[in-house]
Amino acid sequence: MNKLVAAFFLVLALLVSAPGGAAAAQQVSIATNPVGMALFTLGASLSEVMKKSYPEIQLNVEATNGGIHDTLLLSKGEVEIGFSSAIEAADARNGVGRYTDKAPILGVFAPVIGMGQCPVLASSGISTVAGLKGKRVGVCPPGAMVRPITNAMLESEHMTNDDFSVFPETLGGLVEKMKNGQVDATLWFGVVPLGPMMDLAQSREVTWLPADAKAMQPVLDKYPHLFITELPAGTYPGQTKPVPAVAERYIVVAREEVSEDVVYKMVKCAYEHLDELRRMYGGWNDCTIGTALQSMSIPLHPGAIRYYREVKLPGLDEFLAKHPNK
Repeated sequence: MNKLVAAFFLVLALLVSAPGGAAAAQQVSIATNPVGMALFTLGASLSEVMKKSYPEIQLNVEATNGGIHDTLLLSKGEVEIGFSSAIEAADARNGVGRYTDKAPILGVFAPVIGMGQCPVLASSGISTVAGLKGKRVGVCPPGAMVRPITNAMLESEHMTNDDFSVFPETLGGLVEKMKNGQVDATLWFGVVPLGPMMDLAQSREVTWLPADAKAMQPVLDKYPHLFITELPAGTYPGQTKPVPAVAERYIVVAREEVSEDVVYKMVKCAYEHLDELRRMYGGWNDCTIGTALQSMSIPLHPGAIRYYREVKLPGLDEFLAKHPNK
């Protein structure tokens, strides 16, 4: 009997101490977006790298409907970590907009850029945002996380959706309408490249609507999480030149109760294994430690602060003063 008891405790000790063992790993969920899309692939690649670096933490990638769904899941406590946007995260934390209660969420880091990608049928003659007036324009469904960005483009020209014939639909549906000549242009936003946009560019002759940096400046001053970047040349077939684009970073947020150790190790793993992550998925190419707080709109999680202090992140103290964790 004593030998059986000893054997039991030996097996238990091995299970608890075994690297990567299921009994030892702390389970943490990260909400992303549908399987195969950008945020899901970001989460999946980070999960794989964390398995090797920190086998005591199992980062479970949850496929969702995207950033708004992620933030709602976080607000309900159904996931621990997830992707969001500056506006959505701030609304959730403050309990405004679609959120009736304040969500206990904190910022972690900003790994990937989402940017305006607005195709126009070459036959339409549209070359500027102002040129959309009176045209047939596809937009995302009401309430989608894309909408505030595309509205900002319109605001730069003192326009609203009332200035053209609106076709609110999913991106796939809008691409089909553009291919059939039913829609002249589409206002959209996301991580490059977008698969439906690739399909469109291969099927029809399109141009890409540029953001006017000068006209956008008052809007950028109003919404500091936004900035101007470029849709790189060659992103889509026939797109031979870079296109100025309004952008923001998707941010990763965590519930307050997630341990400092877990968040610290996740951020450390991401920034210290960027080369490996970039080999796994090109969406990490725009991620650098210098842009960790770009588009961040809510106070930081203590685990993230711990890592940023360790690497002496420029601008950290200024950010903490502006976004105190009250």
